Amino acid sequence: MLKCFFITVSFSFIFCSSNAQFDTAFAKSNIRKCADSLTHAFKIKDWYLFTRYSYPALIGTMGGKSEFIRYISLMFSEIPDSAWIQYEPGNILQVIKTGGDLQTVIELRSALDWQGKRITTVSYLIGESWDGGLFWTFFDSGGDRASALLYKPDLNEQLIIPKKIEKAESFPSQKN
Repeated sequence: MLKCFFITVSFSFIFCSSNAQFDTAFAKSNIRKCADSLTHAFKIKDWYLFTRYSYPALIGTMGGKSEFIRYISLMFSEIPDSAWIQYEPGNILQVIKTGGDLQTVIELRSALDWQGKRITTVSYLIGESWDGGLFWTFFDSGGDRASALLYKPDLNEQLIIPKKIEKAESFPSQKN
């Protein structure tokens, strides 16, 4: 009888532990999918799709979807598509469950060859899911917690936002 009890407790513990790991894996998988969709939309300049994965409070501060789209398209209109060498999500650094949502920090890696310089950047997106990790929206933290709090005042205290890393290098002069 005692042996049966220990087996039951052991299986219960295993199932409870695996469920917690599954939830994190599930959330990370969907963070990756949604971040990939955000960056893909950026690369092909599909601003409607980009807006779908952008943080609603950010869109609201810009005056709504149409103003947000107008601003984004104007901001990036001068940079040719061929200038973007890289624009993709990097590592998922944290996933935190709060009372009403899930929050994440994920790297955004970009490289741009423009105006005689290569500009490489690692910035950090804040993501939020209200549906248990299925769908995520993102905004750029600017590498600064104070800036992130402007868009998300209830940002979890445990979320660590690294400083933005940016490096600009001039291309070596070419000899003819």
